[in-house]
Amino acid sequence: MGKMDGMTEPIITADDVVRAGACAEGVAKFCQRSYKQLAAAMPVSLALLLTLEPERGYVMKAAYDGDGDGDGDGDGDGDGYGDGYGYGYADGYGDGYGDTA
Repeated sequence: MGKMDGMTEPIITADDVVRAGACAEGVAKFCQRSYKQLAAAMPVSLALLLTLEPERGYVMKAAYDGDGDGDGDGDGDGDGYGDGYGYGYADGYGDGYGDTA
């Protein structure tokens, strides 16, 4: 699985999402539902566009190896996904790495 290096978006697979805690049956249903848009590995942004709201936490956890604590480094602020490690439910995308409390 890819990591953020400032320019590269993480790439995830169905296996990454299962290892992040999603049930294999749920991942299989997602694959069946989205088979025309799927690749063996895909950027997180595309996976998020294809997933339903309850599934997005697993995608973010798979992408960022997060534990839900927003473990990142650097400076970030506001609501949204930062380019840090961790995941959460937020609106929009943030700039840079950030710690969330």
